[in-house]
Parts: sequence; C-alpha cells; structure tokens
Amino acid sequence: MNQELEALILAYEAMSASRDTEAEQALQNFEAQLDEVMNRHPGVARDILRKSIIKAHRQWALKQENKPPAIPPKA
Repeated sequence: MNQELEALILAYEAMSASRDTEAEQALQNFEAQLDEVMNRHPGVARDILRKSIIKAHRQWALKQENKPPAIPPKA
C-alpha cells in the first residue's frame, strides 16, 4: 500500500475512533496530513481525496476484522 495512503487511513482511523477532546486533536492531525498531500499533489481535489480516504478506510477496516488471530488456538 502507498505510504501516504496508509498514513491518511490510519489518521482517519484515529479520528473516527477517538472521542471528546481527543477527537478534535485527531481531526486536526488528519486535516494537516491532508494539507501535506494536497501540497505535494496540487492537481488533486480535496473533496475527492477525502472521499477516497473514507472508502479506503472502510476496506482497510473490513480486512482488519477478517484477519485471523495472531496466535492460533491449540487443537
């Protein structure tokens, strides 16, 4: 996975999982990372990038749920 995309997905995950004061800080972090990507790729529309991150996050989260446990159960 692209490192920029992965960083944005993880920032979005932190933002969506946080509550109260943590949520505001996580939102600011996510927006700052979006700004950095926008600066490196000026032709990208912010709205489209945000929607793409949300879609990629959904796919990432589903894969996380379907991962087998780290330690297999003993038979």
